[in-house]
Amino acid sequence: MERLLVRKVDPVYPEAARRANMQGVVVLDAIIAADGSVVNLRPVSGPETLTSAAMDAVRWWRSRPYLNQGEPVPVQTSLAIEFRP
Repeated sequence: MERLLVRKVDPVYPEAARRANMQGVVVLDAIIAADGSVVNLRPVSGPETLTSAAMDAVRWWRSRPYLNQGEPVPVQTSLAIEFRP
């Protein structure tokens, strides 16, 4: 799905997490609608403090539609968002 991204918004690193030198990877399950918008997100793993920041950013992502036999279709995917101070 990454090759289909047309807009990727980076997450805002929570200040409390930055001060605590917290880092890690947040994994999200996502459904990308036929129009390329993110319509459903569910956290799978990662530090809870970073999860909401990752979800807030991914909601703004947009992709070119995923095509099945030439027709745009929704697709389920997993996304890994890495945080480093």
